[in-house]
Amino acid sequence: MFVSNIIMTQAVLLASTFQCVRDLTLWYLKFLREVNPYQTVQVNGAQLNSIYWLTAHIAWAENHLLLQCCGGAPLHYPWLEHYKLGSNGTLHDHEPDMKDLLQTLKTIHERAMFHLHQLSDNDIEKPNPCGYVFNKDNSIRMMIQHSIRHEAQHAGHLSWWCKLSGIQTI
Repeated sequence: MFVSNIIMTQAVLLASTFQCVRDLTLWYLKFLREVNPYQTVQVNGAQLNSIYWLTAHIAWAENHLLLQCCGGAPLHYPWLEHYKLGSNGTLHDHEPDMKDLLQTLKTIHERAMFHLHQLSDNDIEKPNPCGYVFNKDNSIRMMIQHSIRHEAQHAGHLSWWCKLSGIQTI
């Protein structure tokens, strides 16, 4: 019989759900290793964000949404600000290469998951420090739920990159 010393708080359950989505994101990125991460394409006149931009944006979002907006201590990567909410998909000079970006993503993720595992059920009902409101809810729980939705959306974008690159994933 398996016995765990992890108390199954709402935050731990939500962190587990986020981990499932992150595993999907990493699965698609694994397929895309040989694709130029800086390449962009147009579909029906719309410019799609590059694999690099999507990955950097996912890193920014986890640092912002799961750390800063959930009361944790975000990591300091000034270049990530180029990939924040409202950015236009442009790549910038003096940024890490894809390998280092993936390490940054991993480092942020480890800190975010550690932080979420420290939150109690009472903690996640508190207002989020960033002041975001979705459907009249400004709780930290809502921020975690939004992070799950947000990353799942971008995992879908990476799946399209696989398809556009002729990579069969299933």
